[in-house]
Amino acid sequence: METDFKKTLHKKLSFPILILMCLALLSFQIKDTESDAEENNTLMEQQITIVITKKTTKEELEKIKKQMTDEGLGFKYSNVSYNDKNEIVGISIYYKDLNNNSGNYSVSSQNPINNIVIVSEGTRISVKSQGSSNQAFINQGSGEQNSENTETSVLDRRKAMKERSDQMEKEMQDRMQAMKDRHAQRQAQMQKRSDSIFNQSSSSTEAFNGNSHIITKNTSDSDLLELQKIFESENISFYYKNLQRNSKDEITQISITINNQNGSISTSGFGNGNNAIKDITLAVDKQHTIMKSAE
Repeated sequence: METDFKKTLHKKLSFPILILMCLALLSFQIKDTESDAEENNTLMEQQITIVITKKTTKEELEKIKKQMTDEGLGFKYSNVSYNDKNEIVGISIYYKDLNNNSGNYSVSSQNPINNIVIVSEGTRISVKSQGSSNQAFINQGSGEQNSENTETSVLDRRKAMKERSDQMEKEMQDRMQAMKDRHAQRQAQMQKRSDSIFNQSSSSTEAFNGNSHIITKNTSDSDLLELQKIFESENISFYYKNLQRNSKDEITQISITINNQNGSISTSGFGNGNNAIKDITLAVDKQHTIMKSAE
């Protein structure tokens, strides 16, 4: 009788204990699940932002790289180029966050870069250049396929930039050639006009009714006075000034004024004061006043 009672009591006590153990196990699993969910939410909500400006130095890039590595993130940079003002004009960046999202960003130009902002927001990575429309988003995942897509995008941009650069260079060469052609055309027009003036002068000389005189580098002061008397006898006013000579007594500069007393007064200067003058031809009558230096 006593034995049956103990068996019955043992059965009654075992059932509540079993229930309590099940409840404890279930509670532990719920807490563990909640802990995992909380940890995942913390990871998903974590946001890290870095900014690279045109003034960022290589030392600062190294600090950013170390900071990102300390945070458990991936950050690499390459192809960094600076202009004469130590401003970044080109850079390539690889970025990977805690969720294994990754991306590549590359920019190259003759102008300084805009601020590059990289933001990890858990479900995606935002890589954008402030002040431009270039922006790439990488959805959460393994990041391998997204990285390939980003690399393809970078290559496409580089190809487009290369094509644009080649086009600009060709346009520049075309403009320079057009400028050369216009310059040559103007030179030809000026030469044609000069030849026309020379021909007119030659024609006038041929129609000249009178005597012509020549002043050379060796013309003396007495020769000039004699020439002045000759013109006076023909009722023509001839005088000169700014006469300069070199150590060889050669004329290096002279200014001549002729008045044919018929309404024509001409003044011309010859020589630069350093080199001996070329021969000067004077042809004056009542209709013409011609002063011409030999070529």
